[in-house]
Amino acid sequence: MFSPLSIFIVICLYMGLLFILATAVENRRALLGGYFFWIYSLSLGVFDTSWAFYGNVGDAATYGFRYLAMDIGSYSCLALWWLLLKRMVQVKEALHITSIADLIAARYNRSQYAAALVSLIALFGSIPYVGLQLKAVNDSIAVITNTASGDTSQQLAGFSVSVILLLFTILYGLRKLDPTEHHYGMLVVLAVECVIKLLALLAVGLFVTFGLFQGFGDIFAQAKTNNLHQVTGAGLQENSISTFLSLFIIGFFPLLLLPRQFYIAVVENTSQSHIKPAAWVMAGYVLLFSIFIVPIAAAGLLKGLPLEQADMFVLLLPLQANSPVLSLTTFIGGFAAASGMVIITTIAVSTMISNHLVLPLAERWSVLSWLRAYLLQVRWAVALLVILLAYVFISFFTSSYFLTALGSLGMTALLQVVTPVFGGLFWARGNTRGAIWGMSVGLLVWFYTLLLPILLREYAWLPGLLEFGPGNLSWLRPEGLFGVDTLDKTAHGMFFSMGLNTLIYILISVLFTPHKQERNLTSDFMQLFNPLKTERQVRPTGLDDYISFDEKYKEALQLLSHYLRNDKALLLLQQIVEDLHITTKKQINIIELVEFHRMVENELSGSIGTSSSHQAMQHYVQYSARESNELKAIYHHIATEIKETDTPGAAEQHRGDTVDALQHQIAELKVEIGEKEQLIESMRTKLDRHYEEIHRLRMDAQKYQTFLELQARMDQSQSEHELRLEDAQLKQLLAEFIVLTQQLKKQLDKKPSDDA
Repeated sequence: MFSPLSIFIVICLYMGLLFILATAVENRRALLGGYFFWIYSLSLGVFDTSWAFYGNVGDAATYGFRYLAMDIGSYSCLALWWLLLKRMVQVKEALHITSIADLIAARYNRSQYAAALVSLIALFGSIPYVGLQLKAVNDSIAVITNTASGDTSQQLAGFSVSVILLLFTILYGLRKLDPTEHHYGMLVVLAVECVIKLLALLAVGLFVTFGLFQGFGDIFAQAKTNNLHQVTGAGLQENSISTFLSLFIIGFFPLLLLPRQFYIAVVENTSQSHIKPAAWVMAGYVLLFSIFIVPIAAAGLLKGLPLEQADMFVLLLPLQANSPVLSLTTFIGGFAAASGMVIITTIAVSTMISNHLVLPLAERWSVLSWLRAYLLQVRWAVALLVILLAYVFISFFTSSYFLTALGSLGMTALLQVVTPVFGGLFWARGNTRGAIWGMSVGLLVWFYTLLLPILLREYAWLPGLLEFGPGNLSWLRPEGLFGVDTLDKTAHGMFFSMGLNTLIYILISVLFTPHKQERNLTSDFMQLFNPLKTERQVRPTGLDDYISFDEKYKEALQLLSHYLRNDKALLLLQQIVEDLHITTKKQINIIELVEFHRMVENELSGSIGTSSSHQAMQHYVQYSARESNELKAIYHHIATEIKETDTPGAAEQHRGDTVDALQHQIAELKVEIGEKEQLIESMRTKLDRHYEEIHRLRMDAQKYQTFLELQARMDQSQSEHELRLEDAQLKQLLAEFIVLTQQLKKQLDKKPSDDA
């Protein structure tokens, strides 16, 4: 036997090695490129927790091969893995989702209420499931140290383990604010833990089957001889169909939709090419994990171990055989099965709670607004709260229940997201109202049919309620709703909670048509799965150049030609194209198209008036479905930016204020446009005058040039004699002019003297 202190030291050394491994991987993540597929595939083995490691053996000790119903469900899910997981990964890549709450919110009109409800479901379902892991660790410590379950040293060791898991979760799972950033160190640790727990279980199975017995045949023969038919049977004799279906559902849906599975399979996925091969790896993992369950259960009973401790047969058999190394290996394997689940579930749930509950409250209530700057620390606090509540839960509420019962309780709560997820992925008509009401009713029925009976029995509250129902209405008994009391408790709670959830979801989705905004968002969401689309399926709205400009140009030209001459219509369109700087573009985006149409309408209004031009645009201009959806998405984005207050009629007031403001801006713009048009007209008049002046000057210059050319030709045609004669005449005239000038000068000089 081991002492509690030695076991605590072993756990510390084990976690220390995992810390070192995670740190080394984070510092050398580039080396993981060629091995990431195996890391990703093996880390999916976190699906097999202590419920499978310990609890399946305990279940097999009473019900034999009944646990295989869950494995069949898992294999069925893996067979459809390429379809189901691929759709989720497509949404993750397109919309940058970080959790299953994000997925549901993205599908259902970005509803904060839907996301918050999913976060609460994850919290309520994860607390008992995390508590199951902590209980398994505590019980295994009690077994390997041979101490009582309530021993102080054992409780201290269990509590210390919870603290260690919390520290590891914070250091390697919650140290980054963006949860979509890949946590390579944590993934490698998970993959290693999945390998450790598988090898530990296989080691125990081989030891028991071929060490303590002579093989499978020997174990089954001795079980038959000792009348252990319940171990070797199917375990489905009573309520066989309902029990099989409930176990099948527990094996099928959680493989994708548990918070930890969604986080690993979807958020941490780096390539869609990993989906199909990862399904084969996971199928092999589930098979190896289950192959020795019944032999170990049968061996425990054949060796005289009490049925009450069947959950711990995996650990008790090596201890009974006095094999300390195998006992310690088995304990580490069980601890790995529990710790991996606790770490990933805590990361996923804390992310959802902080993003979809705490942050919206901080946005709404100013007294909590300071939390927005400490969102990462909020996640740490939520992680602490999850582990603390889980520890409190197992301390007060699970003294009389096996691990499988506790696992079913948490699993059934988490299954309330099945209907909105798969309904949203494959049924376009599913709407937000149906999803919210369906999950709400499902969660309430889960509480009434599964959790409430545990509380009533544990503390002996209201004994008549379970037996006779509220107000002696037997058809409302928590474990016999509507008189259905032939099912086992888990199947009863699961079928009624999920059944009513699905029924309400379908009825409301069929009877109530969502508003146009939600229909448009749903259409955009479903387009993500269009197999004909090869380009990136989600781009920044309005920036994707996919609209053929030639078609829009011809459409606008046809419109203008109804009211303007063809040459003027061409001139106007050419000016608009140049102003928008799309002359050389063959394809334009929706924003450029809207501006193009606006300018066409503005130019046309100058000829036929604003009202008529608007009517003409509505009549002749057509938008495709994608163009309409993008315009509506842009409008929705702008509308959601307008903050609504809590006062009655605030939304209508905001819309009215927005319309008034827009109309005022339009009026101001029209005035400004009129002033600009007058200025342009004045400048055009001045330019016309300048053109006329330039034309006149050009004509004068041309006349002068013609005169000079004519004069030159005349000069060339004169003879030398004529030139001499003309020269003589000019000289004679000059002489006469000089004589006359001298005579005039004399007279002028003489006149002043006479006057004197």
